[in-house]
Amino acid sequence: MKRKGLELRKILVSSPDCHQLGTFHPFSRNTLHFLSVSHYFSAKSAANRDENKLDLGSINGLDDAISLYKNMSRMKPLPCVKQFNQLLSRVVNLKQYSAAIFIFKNMCNLGVSTDKCTMNIAINSYCLSKRVDCGFSVLGRFFKRGCVPDGFTFTTLLKGLFRENKITEAQGLFTKIVREGMCELDVVAYGTVMDGLCKVGSVAVAVELLRVMEKQRCKPNIHIYTMVVDCLCKYRMVDSALKLFDEMSERGVTPDVFTYNALMHGLCSSSRWAEVKALLKEMTEQKIYADEVTFNTIIDALCKEGLVNEANDVFHIMMQRNVAPSVVTFNTLMDGYCLRGRMGKARSIFDSMASENIIPNVQSYCILINGYCMKMMIDDALHLFNEMPIKGLKPDVVTYNSLLHGLFRCRRCSSAMKLFDELQVVGLKPDFYTYCHLLDGLCANGHAERALSLLNALEHKGEDIQITYYNIIMEGFCKAKEIRKVRAIFNDLPCKGLKRNVVTYTTLIKGYCQNGLLEEAKDLLSKMERDSLLPNGVTYNCIVQGNLKSGKYDDAAQFLEEMVSKGFSPDSSTFGLMLDLLGEAEQEPTILKMIRKLGSRCNS
Repeated sequence: MKRKGLELRKILVSSPDCHQLGTFHPFSRNTLHFLSVSHYFSAKSAANRDENKLDLGSINGLDDAISLYKNMSRMKPLPCVKQFNQLLSRVVNLKQYSAAIFIFKNMCNLGVSTDKCTMNIAINSYCLSKRVDCGFSVLGRFFKRGCVPDGFTFTTLLKGLFRENKITEAQGLFTKIVREGMCELDVVAYGTVMDGLCKVGSVAVAVELLRVMEKQRCKPNIHIYTMVVDCLCKYRMVDSALKLFDEMSERGVTPDVFTYNALMHGLCSSSRWAEVKALLKEMTEQKIYADEVTFNTIIDALCKEGLVNEANDVFHIMMQRNVAPSVVTFNTLMDGYCLRGRMGKARSIFDSMASENIIPNVQSYCILINGYCMKMMIDDALHLFNEMPIKGLKPDVVTYNSLLHGLFRCRRCSSAMKLFDELQVVGLKPDFYTYCHLLDGLCANGHAERALSLLNALEHKGEDIQITYYNIIMEGFCKAKEIRKVRAIFNDLPCKGLKRNVVTYTTLIKGYCQNGLLEEAKDLLSKMERDSLLPNGVTYNCIVQGNLKSGKYDDAAQFLEEMVSKGFSPDSSTFGLMLDLLGEAEQEPTILKMIRKLGSRCNS
């Protein structure tokens, strides 16, 4: 056994990144051997020390912790490891993970006899710092000190792997632990793996793990079942979730409000309203009472379907049952009315928050501002925007984006540009949507050249330029009938390191068709397919309309046939154009044939 221990220690190699703790690769061949025999080691007894009286309760911040550690490190003899562990735990609770790692390394340099608890704290600190690789290095110290990693150690490492999205490695480590019995895993460890799998959408693996647990001594509890039900519902596997829900009772696991809420979300998202009512009735019969999350889930789903009156009814039932609504409830209902354009009702809900002692947050204002902008009620939107600082709220980039879009829609370009400058002055960074609204707003108001100049300036500043920005500019020049500039931008994109997409090609094809350049449009369509980009419905509608407007009815019929065969349909503009040209059917029967063929397809 000692010989094995010596062989295992040789596996550990130095690593400057992990501060000379040894690099421990979780899935190298040597490491797997290293882990598989780890449970043979027994813990060494720690030497007893007299405990020094230290005021660990006086730590209120990082400065206090560092100061106390310095005092501890100067003591002769050094305080016992238990007190160092208490200090480390306090630093981790302060979320100062880098400081905890620093103290741990310094303790090792001082010669403090670290124990299992110390090393578990260090591993946790590394994992919370998204340095799970260094966490595995600390695992190597366990064996150097003759300690055996426990369930907490491996659970922490599993959490670290999932936190860094190292799903394959996490699954590999978990499988290794279970198959080789490296430690006794409890329901918390299984829950960690289940949570990680569910968060990344590994539904099948999560269900398989649940079935494995059901056959083992460590049975799944209500929390495990709820995670799987929730995961199934999120990925639209509601029938499977309902089946699992029924199985729970058969296995003696009683669903709680969280389980019901997970299932409620799945049913609401699938518009299975009859089953939603049945589930609510079942909750009442089981004396499990709907909470805020239950009501918010139903209200949100109804609002998304435009059923705002029904959502409002649910809101009143919520109040009657003395379930206190939160700002989330009000925001959800208010957003539903805004989406329907019912700004008076939305404002009424906004104003009613005060009667429930609820203070509107940034999202509340943003929802209402966006609603006003969509209805072109820009002055009301500006009034709310200016009210935010008075209420102690700082508008975020989403709020600025909504107002920016609204100002451009109302043709107040000067005000929009001032708002864009203000956004940057207050310390906010424009995001993808900011630039889209800015470029689109300028182009829509006939300032495509200014938009292009702005985009060039952003490029020179080193901003992350997206192909979408150039697609917007190209569309702007298309509307201005400046096809040469559209073509020049299109040809220049590869030099900028940008890959053209379907929208890029479609925009230029549209420009060619609008200018009667049908051969160029056909050539570009062929080039598009050679570049492994498939035309979509918009592409086909553009080229069909172009040929119809130019009197190329046979070509239009050919493209229409191709479009339909690929699963796309003529849009309202194409249909309208065909109907307008129907009067010419006596001279050109092709259009009538096209309409009859479309009609027969619709009836089949």
